[in-house]
Amino acid sequence: MAAWVVILFVVFCGSASGRTVALVTQEDIDREAAQGSENAASRTVCTNGTCYEMPESFSVIETRYSTGPQIEVVEPQPDAESKAPIRLIINFIPKPGTQVDLKSFRLEYLKLISIDITKRVAGYVGPTGVRIEKADLPPGEHKLRITLKDTEGGISQQVYLVKIAK
Repeated sequence: MAAWVVILFVVFCGSASGRTVALVTQEDIDREAAQGSENAASRTVCTNGTCYEMPESFSVIETRYSTGPQIEVVEPQPDAESKAPIRLIINFIPKPGTQVDLKSFRLEYLKLISIDITKRVAGYVGPTGVRIEKADLPPGEHKLRITLKDTEGGISQQVYLVKIAK
């Protein structure tokens, strides 16, 4: 119940700089685990018959589409274990002659099932990217999928891994 109060607070209060955004709560993880996830702790991600071993830090583990804007994670730094809350800075770089279609932006937390967390960060998304000074995640490894389109119909989708210290 408390997690939903935090989410509603963030959604209705917008992007005040001193607030912490709960990207994923322990309640989200526990609910997903209770639905029968035997692979929640797996370090292997399989998509379309291809399997990847997850890296130890926040980095790209899969690029599914790349015809749209470039998605560049600035922070947290690649190959570094982070302590929560983290600074989450993602740049959107449109291809020449196009613009980013913000209505298409989607952020999902991936485990056995995906949890759409787009609304949790909506107040922090702009034409140039996502800027969150304090993004909270529980300790552990978390996969995030970012999907974004441009005004010409190009689409980009990447899956990232972020590792939060215990």
